[in-house]
Amino acid sequence: MGDHFLEGCLFFNVNAFSRQMLKLAETSFAPLQLSPAHASLMLILYENPGISPKKLGKLLQLTPSTITRFIDALAKKKLVKRKSSGKTSAIFPTDKGCEIIPAIARAYREFYQNYTRILGTDKAHSLALQISRANEALSGLSGEDSAHAPDL
Repeated sequence: MGDHFLEGCLFFNVNAFSRQMLKLAETSFAPLQLSPAHASLMLILYENPGISPKKLGKLLQLTPSTITRFIDALAKKKLVKRKSSGKTSAIFPTDKGCEIIPAIARAYREFYQNYTRILGTDKAHSLALQISRANEALSGLSGEDSAHAPDL
């Protein structure tokens, strides 16, 4: 198993890897003054204007309270707006939110280039696929469900 018992511990290694990836991502998104998670939410909103907070939570695999905090933070920056009708709520990107989408795409591209330069393109793609499949298995989702996640 190696020099240290944690080397073979999936939980430890996935979390350590996640922290390293977050550092790389934060560097790429810092000029936008957006967290990588907020940027991901903005991309989903751009592709799915009027999405419900519940669907956002499913897509991002975040709790309703976290989604509410994200929406509140982005609304404060005037990047998103809520439209409510009774008990339902729909989230839309504002014009300002739509204007930063190209910059978000550039930040994602920079992030991708940084980690593929370190890991190698093939290894990065393989690792992403393995982690996605493992996440689906742990979540009880089938491959078909995740492939159509925007339709949830």
